[in-house]
Amino acid sequence: MSEEQTEQTVSLVDVLEEDEELEEEASAVLAGSDSDHCSYPQGYVKRQALYACNTCTPKGGEVAGVCLACSYKCHEGHDLFELYTKRNFRCDCGNGKFTELQCKLFPDKEEVNSLNKYSHNFFGEYCTCSRPYPDPDDKVEDEMIQCVVCEDWLHGRHLGCVVPDCVELQEMICESCMSKNPFLWTFAAHLAGKLLLSVMYFLSVMHFWSVIYFLFSSR
Repeated sequence: MSEEQTEQTVSLVDVLEEDEELEEEASAVLAGSDSDHCSYPQGYVKRQALYACNTCTPKGGEVAGVCLACSYKCHEGHDLFELYTKRNFRCDCGNGKFTELQCKLFPDKEEVNSLNKYSHNFFGEYCTCSRPYPDPDDKVEDEMIQCVVCEDWLHGRHLGCVVPDCVELQEMICESCMSKNPFLWTFAAHLAGKLLLSVMYFLSVMHFWSVIYFLFSSR
């Protein structure tokens, strides 16, 4: 095999690896969400990509979230906040929270999805600092890390401790959620061998995450 062929082979492998990484990122961001059909008929979806429309439901009014398909079909050209994925949520598009918009994909909705949970994320605010992301006024380069319980996104510098390397391989529960659910410290202490009193607790043990996911996904 010539040197030129070898270089082409390596380049092809690189391309395939890059495509695989992009697919993994898309899966993490969209969670397999359907881009053509409103997710409302599926009920409270276990995990899906969500958006909040600042045009239809601005801050100070109703708080609502819409599915991926509705963000494309019903809110095209609107000012949208990308919420990434959230669990146990039913699409609000066109329901009683929207005064002027009717869902184009599935208009027959109940007035309110009573089991949906909302946070300041739905108004484009994140972290304990309640700032937008990306933040045009923030000149500090910092990554956002999501709490696996409340699903809020927090700046690494606002966690109160050093973010470990390879954080993508770990999970995080924020200080607020640890305080609201003190039983979590029992699990943390059992796995770590001691109680860590810090602003956040990083987990690298998948068994712990599976237990926490089971506990909170059913809420």
